[in-house]
Amino acid sequence: LFEHLVMASSIIRPAANSWIQEFTARMRGKPWKSLHPLLDDILGETYGIAVYQEQITRMAMALAGFSASEGDLLRKIVTKKSRGQKLENYMTRFIEGAARRGISKETSSLCWEQILSFSGYSFCKPHSASYALVSCKAAWLKANYPAPFLAAVISNQGGFYSPFAYLSEARRAGVGILPPDINASRWEYTGKGKSIRIGFMQIQGLSRDTAKALIREREGKGPFHSFADFLRRMRTGLSDATLLIRAGCFDALEGISKRPVLQWMNLAGHRERSQAATRDLFHDGPGNIPEAPPYDEKTVLNQEIDTLGMLASRHPLTLYSETLGRIRLVPASEMGRHVGKTITMAGWWIAGKPVRTKHGEPMEFVTFEDTTATFEATLFPGAYARFCQKLNRERPFLLRGVVEEQMGTPTLNVAWVGVIGKT
Repeated sequence: LFEHLVMASSIIRPAANSWIQEFTARMRGKPWKSLHPLLDDILGETYGIAVYQEQITRMAMALAGFSASEGDLLRKIVTKKSRGQKLENYMTRFIEGAARRGISKETSSLCWEQILSFSGYSFCKPHSASYALVSCKAAWLKANYPAPFLAAVISNQGGFYSPFAYLSEARRAGVGILPPDINASRWEYTGKGKSIRIGFMQIQGLSRDTAKALIREREGKGPFHSFADFLRRMRTGLSDATLLIRAGCFDALEGISKRPVLQWMNLAGHRERSQAATRDLFHDGPGNIPEAPPYDEKTVLNQEIDTLGMLASRHPLTLYSETLGRIRLVPASEMGRHVGKTITMAGWWIAGKPVRTKHGEPMEFVTFEDTTATFEATLFPGAYARFCQKLNRERPFLLRGVVEEQMGTPTLNVAWVGVIGKT
């Protein structure tokens, strides 16, 4: 299993797309035959397909009579680590060298195609093994400690997906998402047990110096007891304090309904900067604080989106439940039961990969999700031309198409995209 993961870490690269499916099929038991007996020892462990960089050098030596240094230079040229060399010249030398050894042009050309699959970037076997080890460790951590693992992934800011996608994955794993909190949040995301706490880093526009200062104050002199206590102890700028209120950082202390009042206190407190004036302002009695009705739910949700850059308190599809309840939808978790059928799904856009067909036509592979799972969808050129302008992260979509399956993985071949409106 680990050796297969090492191979997968290396062969999954852009230029090898045409070989990945064949490799997967062979790994799953499809019969295969070596391109030439001279390659048996070189490609035998990888099912007759070149996977690792060092196999380029060995193929050139075995088939075309290259020296070790010549083969290694070819490897560098193909992977673009050595500039100024003409790959065409090496192709000619490779084909001619193979011919001198009695190898047909058809066979040597197929071997050359495999060598070209290393263009752009590729890995040697030790490099792939190190990645595979990291993959194994990450998979174990995600399975056994999903909250701290996913919190660390988001905090690292290096994953393929957005924080929203990782939080959705956490929810599906039974992990609760806790809002940013003035007394509980760190700068980074934190995970413990079955919950993830959103860090101050997620608040769009919040000064890191402000976050560090309030954490230092909190750790040195204890938690904040109220918003007034926060204002007395911190010299936070008006904009940063406003962001903290709108992001819900004081909700646990004061309650969501108090946000309008906190905004007034924030403005008033910054007009009277001295500690004495602030103390008098908020402790002379309730009459000094105006009555203000709480924000409605829509305003609170909009504040969450504006400050965090996403809806984190719930999956955004839940806001459209009334509309979606009137449509016959297949949930993503049950997509595999409908192979060959035309179905309708609701999806929130997670990631996309625009590509071009061999004829140069644009198309896109898109990852969507609903509340049950992520799912893959393909917009071939016709559908892409009609619907690509609609797709964004701002709202959910209805997707209709045929479910296709390859290697046990279902994909929606999209024929139609519709926009979902709230009621």
